[in-house]
This record gives sequence, structure tokens and C-alpha cells, in this order.
Amino acid sequence: MGEVVDIESKQPHLVVHASDAAHVIPLSLLEDVAKGAKPSVILSEPVVRRIIEEWLQQVTA
Repeated sequence: MGEVVDIESKQPHLVVHASDAAHVIPLSLLEDVAKGAKPSVILSEPVVRRIIEEWLQQVTA
């Protein structure tokens, strides 16, 4: 089992249920990736796939 982390300091955050695990990701991290301030490789492949999958569901619904 992975390390348990107190997420209170990571507010607001998103929970991404990817194929490998549930990931708690600070919203600020995703905003930084979207702006190019942080590299997208900081997100695991399963997380990126799940985010794209959910985004596609939203835009094609």
C-alpha cells in the first residue's frame, strides 16, 4: 500500500480514479500543467488517459 498523505494542504483537489489507483491531484498542479508551467510528464499515463476519457465524455455528451 502506498504512503498515506494528509490532503488538507492540497485543497482544492481532484480525485482521478485511474486504472492503476485513485489519485488525489491538487487543482493548482493541473492548472500549471495546462499553462505549461510544469511538464505534463509529471502526470502518470493512467491519469492522463482517465482525464482525457472524462473530458471526451463531457464534450461529446
